Amino acid sequence: MPQLSVLPSGASSIRSRRWLFFVLAAAAVLAAHALLLWSLGPSWVDPEEPAAAAPVLDVRSVTVAAPTPPATMQAPAVQAPPVMAPKATAKATRAPTAPKPAASAVSAIPPTPVVVVAEPVTVVEPAAVAPSSQPPAPAIDVPVYATRLPPPSTWRYELTRGIASGDAVLGWQPRDDQRYEIKLEGFIAGITVLDWVSSGGLDGAGIAPERFVIRRRGKDSQAANFQRDAGKITFSGPTHELPLIAGVQDRLSWMLQLPAIVEAAPQRFGAGSSVVLMVIGARGGADVWTFNVIGADRVGDVAALKLVREARKPRDVQVEVWLDPVRGHMPVRALLTQPDGGAPLELQLQAGSTGP
Repeated sequence: MPQLSVLPSGASSIRSRRWLFFVLAAAAVLAAHALLLWSLGPSWVDPEEPAAAAPVLDVRSVTVAAPTPPATMQAPAVQAPPVMAPKATAKATRAPTAPKPAASAVSAIPPTPVVVVAEPVTVVEPAAVAPSSQPPAPAIDVPVYATRLPPPSTWRYELTRGIASGDAVLGWQPRDDQRYEIKLEGFIAGITVLDWVSSGGLDGAGIAPERFVIRRRGKDSQAANFQRDAGKITFSGPTHELPLIAGVQDRLSWMLQLPAIVEAAPQRFGAGSSVVLMVIGARGGADVWTFNVIGADRVGDVAALKLVREARKPRDVQVEVWLDPVRGHMPVRALLTQPDGGAPLELQLQAGSTGP
């Protein structure tokens, strides 16, 4: 009988050691994942690579007026005058001074559709000029739309990628002096994976960024500076400059600008239509994002409007976004598919998050 009392004690000791081993192993795995998330931060959700030279783009800014609003809409805003974009050349070191835009956060909705073509703006690297035997690619029109921006608001999202999940908060703070700040923060397992800030002014083209910053704990911030008086965009890292055209957005402000464009004239954006934005990254990149309107699609109990931005290049991100007409067409869901084929990043509005 005495021997019987020894066996349970030894078994208990073995179980304790095994339990301790599993706890320590789990803690090590969690610490490794936390370190990985902490170090990858921005690239984990946005694979934009640092651009060593100016992107090869040929774009021109056009002013597009929206159609007449329905009779049930509120009093229309004052029409914003056409905003002419500065013309840039491959050898230019300073872009000409851009005219100051109208101080209005919501542009007009005139009685008839009007399209005014502004002076073309070319963003091109000298070494990347097409051979003479090939016809040049047509310029891409980047419209300046009417916008209807929301009041100060905060939206809370569920943030997921693969098996990792957390929370994200999107804050929108416009001010009476025609200034604004947008902040997007994301957290997974207590680690900050998103810390983005866009700030600037509000004008006839809607949101007019002046500075877009990606911050990472323990590392230098990366920023794009929209120098509106000088008519150019500069960066904290890359030394190249880009001409500043009307309506240009950064990789955060588009999340408010796109809904504001659709909200200003929802009857214009049915299935088959599109919204075109020029989007600037903090690492020196720039590209034209074309959001094609797919049509009505449900997100839970929300009858949303789905738009898709298809990737154009190997390092592009495909963006799918669902806008809720009841919430001023703010995104209730966004899905960003990475070019490496990994799990997509998803933002989905949390239940009970109403905005303002």
